[in-house]
Amino acid sequence: MELVWLKVPEWENQHGLLHGFLGRRGGRSLGPYASLNLAFGVGDDPQIVKDNLCDMKKAVGVHDLRIVTMKQVHRDGILEVKDNHLKQAGEADGIMTAAKEVFLGVLTADCVPILLTVPERKIAAAAHAGWRGTLSGIAAKAVGDLAERYGVDPSSVEAALGPSVGPCCYEVGPDVSVPMTQRWHALAEKALRFSNGKTFLDLRELNRLQLEKAGVLPEKTYLVGPCTSCAEQDFFSYRRERGKTGHQMSFIGWLS
Repeated sequence: MELVWLKVPEWENQHGLLHGFLGRRGGRSLGPYASLNLAFGVGDDPQIVKDNLCDMKKAVGVHDLRIVTMKQVHRDGILEVKDNHLKQAGEADGIMTAAKEVFLGVLTADCVPILLTVPERKIAAAAHAGWRGTLSGIAAKAVGDLAERYGVDPSSVEAALGPSVGPCCYEVGPDVSVPMTQRWHALAEKALRFSNGKTFLDLRELNRLQLEKAGVLPEKTYLVGPCTSCAEQDFFSYRRERGKTGHQMSFIGWLS
């Protein structure tokens, strides 16, 4: 199975940690969903999506385990997952667990997939940050919830932000740039780009800055992969395809 499977090099020496940012190659879907679409409800054949999920899990080494996903709603809700038999955690844009062999998945097609871990505690979390989730601070909220639920010091959190639409392609209007600046002030200003009368947002950079503000050390924050809109052969992009497309998955969890 030909997979686009990007990893954090610094996490490769963490024994028992399985993670990755997957791309669109290696699946069975056709047309605008070609080929490794892992999302239901986007117009693809549900049976093919099931087959894609099964093939993918076998390829990444969790065939006999589940990858728990969410009903993503572009907000800042975060749920804790304890049951490794669960398929979907519920309506949320962030999930976290301290349980072993519970793998967490986030589906994206331009939004920022954020994977977080606390290696010495073997805690994992995943978040979905579109512009609405970024506006509400889902990345910082995830760090705060790790501290509240598990007593984690934010400086012990490591984070990876995967392939997402880049400032090269993500043009936004005042409906996005104005509230983003009002909410995040200098952080948003650092993430906005202006060219030929147009405004572009570096969504991944703004989430990185939010993580830093929440206490995650810059040297423990990793940026992985290209702009999804530019990398047409390797990643789905909602913006590039004007809505009719599949979704790739990013996942993280600890083996026993």
